[in-house]
Amino acid sequence: MKNVISNLQRFIGSRQFFYGILGFFIFEVIWMIFSALYPMAFDEDFHLGIIRVYADHWLPFLKEQPAGADAFGAVARDPSYLYHYLMSFPYRLIVAVTDNQTYQVIFLRLINLGLAAYSLVLFRKIVQRATKSPALTNVSMFIFVLVPIVPQLAAHINYDNLVMVLMGWVCILVYRIIDEFKAKKINVRTLLLLVNLLLLTSLVKYAFLPIAVATGLFVVYYAFRTLGDVPIWSDIKRSILSWQKPVLIGLTLLSLVSGGLFAQRFGINALTYGDPIADCGKVLTYDNCKEYGPWIRNHNLSLNKGVVDENPLAYSFTWIKGLWYRSFFAVNGSTSNFTNYPPLPLPYVAAVVIIGIGILLFIRYAWRILRNDPFAVFSMMVVGMYCGALWYEEYGQFVETGQPVAINGRYLIPIMFLIAILLGRAYQCAFDRSRQTCVILATVAMLCFLHGGGLATFILRSDASWDWANPTVVRINDGARKVLAPVIFEGSKFY
Repeated sequence: MKNVISNLQRFIGSRQFFYGILGFFIFEVIWMIFSALYPMAFDEDFHLGIIRVYADHWLPFLKEQPAGADAFGAVARDPSYLYHYLMSFPYRLIVAVTDNQTYQVIFLRLINLGLAAYSLVLFRKIVQRATKSPALTNVSMFIFVLVPIVPQLAAHINYDNLVMVLMGWVCILVYRIIDEFKAKKINVRTLLLLVNLLLLTSLVKYAFLPIAVATGLFVVYYAFRTLGDVPIWSDIKRSILSWQKPVLIGLTLLSLVSGGLFAQRFGINALTYGDPIADCGKVLTYDNCKEYGPWIRNHNLSLNKGVVDENPLAYSFTWIKGLWYRSFFAVNGSTSNFTNYPPLPLPYVAAVVIIGIGILLFIRYAWRILRNDPFAVFSMMVVGMYCGALWYEEYGQFVETGQPVAINGRYLIPIMFLIAILLGRAYQCAFDRSRQTCVILATVAMLCFLHGGGLATFILRSDASWDWANPTVVRINDGARKVLAPVIFEGSKFY
């Protein structure tokens, strides 16, 4: 029995197993790309619409609201634009080749798959260094790709796929800074790269700002902790003087571009509208903004708001439940009025158990985990500040509208691997003397997620109305439903 478990542990921790996970992830995303009718639920038409707007401009600066862009909000002042601007270039390429929207959408979806797959490679590198366990790392990656919204988001035209890649780069740079500070060195090049990356990622999605702030605070905290006796200013001067001319020019240009772009949106918004993330109603007229779905929804709800219990604790329960549910549910796009169905039972319940126990274990072993691991401190700061900012933003919308709006599990995807690091370290502390138990529990967890997670949720909860209007696509998906239905416990499809 020990030999079987040892062999299983080696296999789970092997590079080949990760390649299998990556290959399976690519397979399930490709299935959705070529199956799911455009637009999918997670604002795919919104993102493609703004990409088309920027495809008419060579520079990312918009002097005024573009014609026909009211459905996308105050586009010229929206700080979350860098993904759309960058994606406008491959869009220009595909438009030059074909005017068929289906082919254009599939082409852009495949680019997003590439981003998501690359982020998985980065996440694995980060989790493995943090946990020092290839097996735990691969188990985390296996479970991650079977959270139903993860492959579905990867199949979308959506800026979160770029955020995932940039988040991975941020963590790699943070690790590099940790190593340099430990060695009592200050590398200004690494620090500048990190600052520029934080600024640019905030321009991909403004919700990244709390992560940027948490990262900055961590770097300052760790500098004070480790560089107390280092002549900081002389080290900074020495580091800069050691740069070769191409490095100096490159970093200077990068800093001017990222700083300028950041100031052009966030800075001007703050000066002009009193808010770095200007509300549509402050920038445009009511007649413009009423075409923008989220804005007019909140506006109408606030006008008709009745008496609502605004207790933060009661809302927090609703918020957590909503995030959890919308990480595992199945949802179609606007063509079916965003029809959604409940999660499949086994992966949904398994996640509750794994994370619930993990949180209790983390509370138990928090001091042991955080005491000598600066990256665990960084992870906790990022997760705490990001989740706190997300709660604050959505609670504010609840107070304004009287309804729990805009609660989506996909908002947690960029930090899921950091959560996996913290909970994984907690499990390591609890079971470090019983590796056999770890292997058995990990195997059971993976089997539970495999029984209906990922692509299986999409296939079993969808029907032909979710598919491209193509007989082959419909036939393949109907066949997959017939194959999976007898072997996977679906529970009720309705509420």
